[in-house]
Amino acid sequence: MRYTFPLLVLLFIITTSCDDDNFRWDSDPPEVRINWLNQSEIEAEHAIGDSIELELALEFSNMPYMYSVDFRVHFDHTLFSPDSFNYNIFPSFFTTIGETVDPDVNSNGIYEEEEGDGFMDANGNGQWDPQTLYPIGIVRLDTTLAGDTEVFDDANGNGQYDFGENFQDDNGNLAWDDGLQVYFDGGLGIPSPENTIPSNAYGTGQVCKFYLSGIYTATIFDIDIVEAFVYEDADLDPVELSVNSWDVYPYLVGNPHDPVLRLQEENQSEENTITISLQIGDAPKLSKLQNTISYDPDVLSYSQYEILDYFDQLNYQVNLLSNDNQGEISLEFIHNDAYSDEILTIEENSFSEGSGAIVEVTFLVSEIDSVSTILLPTNNVSAESYNFSVGQPYPLDMNYWTIEESLLINF
Repeated sequence: MRYTFPLLVLLFIITTSCDDDNFRWDSDPPEVRINWLNQSEIEAEHAIGDSIELELALEFSNMPYMYSVDFRVHFDHTLFSPDSFNYNIFPSFFTTIGETVDPDVNSNGIYEEEEGDGFMDANGNGQWDPQTLYPIGIVRLDTTLAGDTEVFDDANGNGQYDFGENFQDDNGNLAWDDGLQVYFDGGLGIPSPENTIPSNAYGTGQVCKFYLSGIYTATIFDIDIVEAFVYEDADLDPVELSVNSWDVYPYLVGNPHDPVLRLQEENQSEENTITISLQIGDAPKLSKLQNTISYDPDVLSYSQYEILDYFDQLNYQVNLLSNDNQGEISLEFIHNDAYSDEILTIEENSFSEGSGAIVEVTFLVSEIDSVSTILLPTNNVSAESYNFSVGQPYPLDMNYWTIEESLLINF
């Protein structure tokens, strides 16, 4: 089975046409994907970290003839809880057209023998076969033990992983795993294909909708097509299709920032000094940022600092603590209202986000014509954002941040 990973949202025209003009699977490979149905609403009204309710749909495109399919939709159960699902969709991928009423005395599209209606017996079974609106089958929630629990930094000491705590992402799926895989396990198809026109679905359409609630952050919804079958004849067993050549598209929900934190050398205005700046890029709204700058106290000594334009000092409190003996500067930027015990109306535009220069730090240089490294240790960087839905700050997952840990200075 081929897997492709799109980062851009794809728009689909959902049809359940049985027109052969749409049946192009011989030239276009079958495609399976997740469509985020309420994306525009979530992105317009919520920020990363908010509590949200997701509406997703499993969709097929360019499908060959089939009457049934078994599938799994995987999601991160540490971030999202399943609420419900719905495969009674109209039109659905499995919706059929039924046999044509001819003549249709009452022009109502319903075969009424007592009214003198006739029908075109397309499958020759001697009875009128109406349109089938919905598939038959089952969708359930299932769990599999898939591996070991990933190591995490229990920052609050409560003995369990909490969203935002650092963790060792062993499988690279951007989420902390407790060894369990949780997924929707479904098997759907056309009921009584021997009495259905057509007996097999094909082309394009929605298969099932899923509803989940959780935290708005980067998370992957993955799909497995377990098996699919085509109906041929009532006297023959259904034939299993080869799904290995189908294009199956995992879906990344959330449009997370790609934050970068780094040190930058600035032009020198005085001899025997060096000035560096702390730069940030593509950050979400920040309620707090904490970090440490380390240096060699045998070469450098702290002189002064200047707050730059990224954090507005009208909205943020700045704390700097220098320890020249240890060669360490601790910095903290805290939003004035985000941690208040009072009930306040907090304006979103009071939070810093995006890119900019945070602070400049100047050192005195004791050894000219030397080389020294200034460090920005990753394990000393933490950040928090603000959940406007519940009025509380929450920790950001630093695994999503790029921290450039060192800056080499030539004096």
